[in-house]
Amino acid sequence: MRPVKTRSLPRRLPLLALVLLLPLLAQGCWTLDHFSARVRIEPDGGYKYFLEGTAVHSETVFALRRADYEAKTGKTKPEDIKKMVNEADANLARDLELARKDKRVQDIMSIGGGRVRFMASGKGSISGGEIIFQERDVPLSYAQAPGGALSIRLKDAVVGRDAQALGLKVMGNVVITLAEGIEVLEHNADRTPTGPGGAYRWRIEGVPGPAPHMVIRLPKR
Repeated sequence: MRPVKTRSLPRRLPLLALVLLLPLLAQGCWTLDHFSARVRIEPDGGYKYFLEGTAVHSETVFALRRADYEAKTGKTKPEDIKKMVNEADANLARDLELARKDKRVQDIMSIGGGRVRFMASGKGSISGGEIIFQERDVPLSYAQAPGGALSIRLKDAVVGRDAQALGLKVMGNVVITLAEGIEVLEHNADRTPTGPGGAYRWRIEGVPGPAPHMVIRLPKR
């Protein structure tokens, strides 16, 4: 059966990188900015993922904007404005420290203005059961589909709701590579492999947008 490209999915905010970022940095209030995300799925259903890019610490940005506004109005004392900025910086430092304790976060550092640059990776499995898995610490959810197929998607992420309020245009690339022997029954990728070992690709440009989604069948063991 040839893979079918479909656009019938509901339009939401569950972008892959947002989903990856949410569990990895769940202790803070982060909104993804620009990113590159890669996932490879093996014949046994195991997968590995890698994510890098920049993100915004929403609370810090909102606090800094408020401090800037108060400074321009001239109605707030300079020492009070300085206190607001110091508190924003302290909150960011706290959440950065918490994120660094997550073993999946290889690197995360502040680049100014409440923004951070980061790299993260991990692994998981979609190899069994008929339960729809929704654990916070894995990026892919899946459900058993008819005929033994697996419907996989990238879980909803509430973190995306701040993107428009912050004036961000989330942009990124998503790549899912499948090991040989995995059959694709359905997908909504923008680009498909041109040969064995190729990748399914999604280009994310702003929100909202459809969640990357595939229906696959793993090889029989």
